[in-house]
Amino acid sequence: MPRLLFRLLGKALWCLGLLKKRKKHRNGREKGEGKVESSFSICDLPDAILQLIISSLPTKEAIQTSILSKRWEHLWRDISNIELKEGKPEERQQFMQFVTGLLVACNCSILEKFSLSCKVDKDASRVNEWLCGFINPKIQELCLHLEEIEEPLVFPDQLFTCATLTKFTLDMQHVLKLPSSVHFRCLRTLTLSNIIFPDSSSAQQLFFGCPALEDLSLINCNLKNVRAVSIYSLLLRRIYIQEYLDNMLYDDDDVEIGFLSDTIRCKVSYFWHGASGDFTFRFLNMIPNVEKLSISADSIEALSESMSFRLPLFCNLGELDLDLSKPVELFNLYEELLILLRNSPCLRVLRFQGEVSLAKEDANFIFDPLPVCFSTTLKTIEISGITGKEEELFAIEILLQAASVLDKLCIKCYWFSFDLNDKRIGLKRSEELYKRILKYPKSSKDCEIELEYS
Repeated sequence: MPRLLFRLLGKALWCLGLLKKRKKHRNGREKGEGKVESSFSICDLPDAILQLIISSLPTKEAIQTSILSKRWEHLWRDISNIELKEGKPEERQQFMQFVTGLLVACNCSILEKFSLSCKVDKDASRVNEWLCGFINPKIQELCLHLEEIEEPLVFPDQLFTCATLTKFTLDMQHVLKLPSSVHFRCLRTLTLSNIIFPDSSSAQQLFFGCPALEDLSLINCNLKNVRAVSIYSLLLRRIYIQEYLDNMLYDDDDVEIGFLSDTIRCKVSYFWHGASGDFTFRFLNMIPNVEKLSISADSIEALSESMSFRLPLFCNLGELDLDLSKPVELFNLYEELLILLRNSPCLRVLRFQGEVSLAKEDANFIFDPLPVCFSTTLKTIEISGITGKEEELFAIEILLQAASVLDKLCIKCYWFSFDLNDKRIGLKRSEELYKRILKYPKSSKDCEIELEYS
């Protein structure tokens, strides 16, 4: 209880601070800089403010506020945010009873945010009851992580036509069954994990029903039954697709993803953990107008399987992020990366997220011929996570020589990459590397070299 009171007091003090500032500002205008004579306490706050404070607490702590006083006894019933997460297996029955009782006690019609994480197991009927009860037509943010589903779950039809929902996260290893009508008018962020799409029409129905979508994530979803799907949203800014080996899309099962917009401007993060490159190639061909692209080293390597085909010209691509989750030598990505860079004539920013290196014996093969952007538009190169290896430093030296219009080379490193036990040694080593890099010859006389370390 002391912890609850402390958290509650902190929230209340924040609100009181706002009220005092407004009061002082008002009195200052009326009486110069006069002092505020009246004092405030948490009891002076109106119920609406108290309910806002309670809603910001974890759900169990919000309920515990009912014992503070008679006035607080029922305030928690009108909270706008509920987060429920199942704990240890031996506490499952207690959790189930708690959620069912909460559904009866609280005013679900005013819920704005609802989060549920639990195992369904043999209790599908009870979970269905929760979903129908907690999800109201005015919900704004919904997050569902449902495991061990043995029987089909039933989502309320009103969910798929909700006009207020802006953020929807659904994680369940089960078939997603949609009603006849799907229209998320205001949905901006959609994250789907482990979902099984039954066919192309259902996937198409879902994406067509999200006209305001800005951020789409498909994580380990099963798309084997989907032959083609088009995504249409003039506001789309980011797409993240991640596939693991268990859900690999082989050549005969690849899904085509298209975009029904000639002006799409989004960030695409595509991570492929498999062997086939057809999906990567066809996906990139669907987004020739992309302005920001994030792609993993695995995806670039996978492109080598489709090099008999031609990648499109990315005339609008201004920022390219290479996500190197493992140390990668530039020469190993030479052909695929070079084609991508050559097809990006307006590239302004190139980021290497991870360790990048180059052996001296491979230097003659790099950037021959040089991509156009290196001599015309490439202004910034960022390299994160260097460890001070000779191959890394040589890669930096080659990049400095190749980029003739470069304005800034930003190198980010961490002191523990050099010495796990002594921060001072790590920082000293970082400074030594920085001084060494400053001496490298540069094609661009205006290039500034920055070192960021933490």
